[in-house]
Amino acid sequence: MRAVAIIPARYASSRFPGKPLYPILGKPMISWVVRAALSVKSLSGVYVATDSDEIAKAAAGAGGKAIMTSPECRTGTDRVAEAARKIDAGIIINLQGDEPAFNPVNVERLVGLFGGSGGVRMATLARPAENAGELLSPDVVKVVCDGTDDALYFSRSPIPYYRDAWRGANPGAAFPPGGVLPLVHLGVYGFLRESLFAFTALPAGKLEKAEELEQLRALEAGWKIRVALAKGPFARGVDSPKDVPPVEEFLKKTAGK
Repeated sequence: MRAVAIIPARYASSRFPGKPLYPILGKPMISWVVRAALSVKSLSGVYVATDSDEIAKAAAGAGGKAIMTSPECRTGTDRVAEAARKIDAGIIINLQGDEPAFNPVNVERLVGLFGGSGGVRMATLARPAENAGELLSPDVVKVVCDGTDDALYFSRSPIPYYRDAWRGANPGAAFPPGGVLPLVHLGVYGFLRESLFAFTALPAGKLEKAEELEQLRALEAGWKIRVALAKGPFARGVDSPKDVPPVEEFLKKTAGK
């Protein structure tokens, strides 16, 4: 089954306008994501779904293929789905355009979850939480899984909550307190083609609206989401210009200029 990566990238972000074009070590951020994706051997193509001619030009300059999409797309996943209708591929990997230092090995792992006997239709990645601060932060999404590595729930709250270890102390005082490994969700998704279209056709669920986590829509609809444990090293994504210097330092150490 042919697999491709589609990177949603819009110019008009309310928090960080023009983010995909922001320079990282002298190159547009989107170009780092495209080049890393091109190194994934299991991908047959790397596409950037965008509503900006400038972003399309930067993507092409990095070796990717740009697909123009509507500026009215509500979410990145909607943008990916619109672009996917123009591509002949059975597996769609939704890569984040603000993760210039992602590890390509993990995309290989994600692609490898599809096509076997497990019946995976949607999948994502997670990594071990690094400290109690991550576990407690509402800006860091956590996930808990069942015995077959399917997601039970995603939350901005600390899950699991270690009742006995944290009783009488501040939450996170003992980290990790043993037992279930706390996992941080990484916002990379894989879909079977028709599952992507089916997902974007689902109505937003109550849990999705409460936590503002799109993936909860699938769980509320009774879907399974397979979760693969990602391999480090890990770098933060870029949410604002202040996140750029540490990402640049990471890239200098791991990818070079």
